[in-house]
Amino acid sequence: AHVILEEAPAVAAREVVGQESYLVRVDAADEISVRALADAYADRLAEVDDDRLGDFAYTANTGRAEHRFGTVVSGGDAGELAVALRDIASGASPVARRSGRKSAPVVFMFTGQGSQYAGMAQGLYKTEPVFRAALDECASLLAGHLDVPLTDLLFGTSAHLLDSTRCAQVGIVSVQVGLVRWLESLGVRPDVVVGHSLGELSAGWAAGVVGLEDLLRLAVIRGQLMESQPGAGAMAAVHGDAAAVVEALKAFPGVEVAAFNSPRVVTVSGPVDAVARFRAESGLRSQSLVVSHAFHSALMEGAVAPFAGAVSGVEWSAPRVAFASTVSGGWHTPESVKDAHVWARGIREPVRFSEAVGLVAGVGAGVVWEIGAQPQLTSLARASWSGDEPLWLSTLRRDRVDQAEVYAAVASYAASGSGSVDWAGVHAGKGHRTTTLPTYPFHRQDLVAPPARGERATRTASAAPAVGHPLFDRHYEHRSEGQ
Repeated sequence: AHVILEEAPAVAAREVVGQESYLVRVDAADEISVRALADAYADRLAEVDDDRLGDFAYTANTGRAEHRFGTVVSGGDAGELAVALRDIASGASPVARRSGRKSAPVVFMFTGQGSQYAGMAQGLYKTEPVFRAALDECASLLAGHLDVPLTDLLFGTSAHLLDSTRCAQVGIVSVQVGLVRWLESLGVRPDVVVGHSLGELSAGWAAGVVGLEDLLRLAVIRGQLMESQPGAGAMAAVHGDAAAVVEALKAFPGVEVAAFNSPRVVTVSGPVDAVARFRAESGLRSQSLVVSHAFHSALMEGAVAPFAGAVSGVEWSAPRVAFASTVSGGWHTPESVKDAHVWARGIREPVRFSEAVGLVAGVGAGVVWEIGAQPQLTSLARASWSGDEPLWLSTLRRDRVDQAEVYAAVASYAASGSGSVDWAGVHAGKGHRTTTLPTYPFHRQDLVAPPARGERATRTASAAPAVGHPLFDRHYEHRSEGQ
């Protein structure tokens, strides 16, 4: 007999995407088992190398079935995850019980101009393949419409151009597209959308009324048109009752309401000298805003007709989800989203954000996500909210670790029982693989079979059960089901 020996085929090295944060799901059939499993996970993490932490999270998140009880933790390394898991094990952190009923509506709220900064979303671009692919698609569609590549504008040598309106608006919209696509890959989708000024365009795209290529083109045109208007303008945030601000403005010609942001926060806009006199003489507390132009004022009038012309050349569709308009303060209809003048008026007329939020509150929303590079709207929306308080979540934040911020939000979303997460989507394209985890902590409990019906009357409290059948005349061990 002959034995042929040959070298085993080489195993291809896997490509693992470096991560800056991790999510770990802890699910079981009852609360006691959830806390026991969290403790076991924390113990095991002490033995996990940094380059295998993604495998640990992947196995915990996708390798075990979801149960009625559970929670989710996030952390930047094994130590942070272990601390969060110990809090679950000790009872310091709550464990959610899923009802199985349909969750309350999810709202996506899109931030407007002023949320941009150099380097925004760079961390997410490095760590999240779905986000990266979406931003790369935007960059491809914008080739020929921008003077510099999109990624160079956002976090490259041209990031200083984000200070200009013509570049800021398309940069903000592109990041919002990436965030929506990424959340969608996790199974998080909106039932209602609303956007502040520029954010209304992004909200429209998320609602399905406009395609991505047209959205980006309109963002470029809108930014260019607004920047081309007279620049000797100023804006200020005024703290006071909205009706009182409107009344006070009658004595200051040229100063207009630019945005009704909440019942007690109003933005005003107009020529520099006129806004300065209003701030000095109105008696209302105000704060100057760093802007180059007087947006949503008469100084924007020259941009309205050209933008209406650009919008009229776009194919619009009826909203696929409820779409609250901050131009009208009402719900968008299949007719209103196709009206070029509605979109164009949004450049000149005040932003009716507080009214739109009032509509959104009326649908009984359970979760409100602020979609943008920097949260600006959440505090304003909370001040305009009526009814039950939803779960408020933001996405990115300046000077924070991008993935840590979004993962903390996803953990809150999942742990609250407000909605389900596609855990395979969390790990898609990252090169993670299955590893060994602690075994499931079955919660064992001895149960005693009830006595036979005819013997219940004569049985005493201390008597042993006598049920009259050899298959039942003993104690049975009950094990909770699980993996």
